[in-house]
Amino acid sequence: MAAKSELDPKVIEAAKTLQHTPWCDEYEKMISGMMYDPLHPKLMEGRHRARCLAHKLNHIDPSAQPMEKFHEAQADILKDMVGRFGTGSFVEPPFLPDYGCNVSIGKNCFANFNLTILDVSLVTIGDRVQFGPNVSIYTAGHDTSVLSRIKFVEFGLPVTIEDDAWIGGGTIILPGVTVGKGSSIGAGSVVTKNIPPYSVAVGSPARVIKTLPTVEQERADPNNPYNQMVDRE
Repeated sequence: MAAKSELDPKVIEAAKTLQHTPWCDEYEKMISGMMYDPLHPKLMEGRHRARCLAHKLNHIDPSAQPMEKFHEAQADILKDMVGRFGTGSFVEPPFLPDYGCNVSIGKNCFANFNLTILDVSLVTIGDRVQFGPNVSIYTAGHDTSVLSRIKFVEFGLPVTIEDDAWIGGGTIILPGVTVGKGSSIGAGSVVTKNIPPYSVAVGSPARVIKTLPTVEQERADPNNPYNQMVDRE
């Protein structure tokens, strides 16, 4: 894992579709994977905004209102916190993002307690993705050069989790990783490399131990018991 040497037009265009981004030259470097200055005032403001919203989200009193209002209040804060928040998605507090604005969450996702996302670069979560408790997603990276830390520069690489993935509790996903569509990651795994679609991966580092049928194959199987259940969408 190493920093990039130039801006990434694809990542920059994707970031333009997100809300509340602290746009500046250092932000473009940051999301592109280049070395950048995290103490730039605009970036510090962006992190402060995320801290304020996270505190608000994580300290709502559930006993102060009916369940429906409680969930609506959570969703309203999340819609303001993250870059994109899909309908039907739910995140159990505490939720701890770095910027929040660099996170895109698709439809009908569920995240259990204590999801931590260091979204220095973009984190793109597809539809119907589920997270166990204590999952950490890191886009932030540092060079092994001691001088880079003395100079206080760092970099980040994007993370993508595609539709219908399941991330087991305690999993750590490292910078630059894509978890393929329909894949399952075993609890406690450390994902250091891309996981192909429809795979089961476990361990540290996570390795593929099984290939799964596609959702199209499952739907075509008359003996699959889940075909008797009604889709949530």
